[in-house]
Amino acid sequence: MDAATDAADGGIKARCFGKISVSGGTTTGPEYDKFAPIVGSHCWGTNHQDIKGVEQVTILGDSVTVGTPNTAHALSADNAHFYRNLLSEYLATTFSLDKGNLLDWGLFKSYDYAAGTGGKQRSGAFANCSKWGARTDDFLAGGGQLGKCFPTGGSDKKTLFFFTMGGNDISALTKLGAEASDTEVAAGYPAAWAEAKSIVKYLDDAVAWMRDPVRFPKGSYVVMANPYEFTDGTGEVSACTAAGLVGYKSWKKPEVQQAIVVWILESYMEIAVKRKVDLIWSLEHFCGHGFVSTKASSPPPGACWLGAGAPVWFDETCIHPNDGGHKQLFTMFRDVIAE
Repeated sequence: MDAATDAADGGIKARCFGKISVSGGTTTGPEYDKFAPIVGSHCWGTNHQDIKGVEQVTILGDSVTVGTPNTAHALSADNAHFYRNLLSEYLATTFSLDKGNLLDWGLFKSYDYAAGTGGKQRSGAFANCSKWGARTDDFLAGGGQLGKCFPTGGSDKKTLFFFTMGGNDISALTKLGAEASDTEVAAGYPAAWAEAKSIVKYLDDAVAWMRDPVRFPKGSYVVMANPYEFTDGTGEVSACTAAGLVGYKSWKKPEVQQAIVVWILESYMEIAVKRKVDLIWSLEHFCGHGFVSTKASSPPPGACWLGAGAPVWFDETCIHPNDGGHKQLFTMFRDVIAE
């Protein structure tokens, strides 16, 4: 759906996120309409690409994409629920892609506890260079994920990229701002703003690389998710036990923290529009499925709330999806790719 239609309907928020009830507080969240994106009919994200004729798939990103163990799935061989594996199976069927032999495909879908990567980087038409703890500078810096997946600097096959990235960047940014000196705070957190701008630039540079027609003469597609969070917009980190134990501190001026994070999220959309790639709204669609709202029988102040009994989509690590979260990520990626 085009920007004019969205404006007539009250904007993207009203059309796509209208079921999220925000009670109290002053949080407004990102404003995407100003970038005039084309929004998919599914409302999971944008529809800037007509994805067809894919010949190979390249998976990038962080631990959300690699997949992680938890109490429900402690073994690396227990990975059928990972969104990257659900999506890879879908893409193999949809585009008639070679998955490789049974052993390679099984290792590809697993992960390596020690390295924090997939159990095998390549199988058939698929490559996975995602890694636990990755940040946007890991796409290109020092060879990075793109260098590992494309050692010759590109490919003559039509390539589909998909990834989640940004959660570790925002975590590091949160720590940086919490440790800011009084002088930094008085100056408006210049170091934190500089870090935010670097995060966005690394992402933009990487997407430009993926979309470069010289590197990919037959074409390339990119589908990425914005970073979600588990507090349902409240900032109550202690709502999840593991995060509380880490000891995240509050910013002296939380309104600046909010402004920086909103700017980063809006920049994801700006990049998607500029580079003509697709962005999935995992932040918005996971809001209300975190550790604040799902425990509430009435709307908590300032939180996204979907009603009593909304399922939790995060596991006990706080930052990784559980089975329901992985299934939701798969659904969003699949529908954005399919439309």
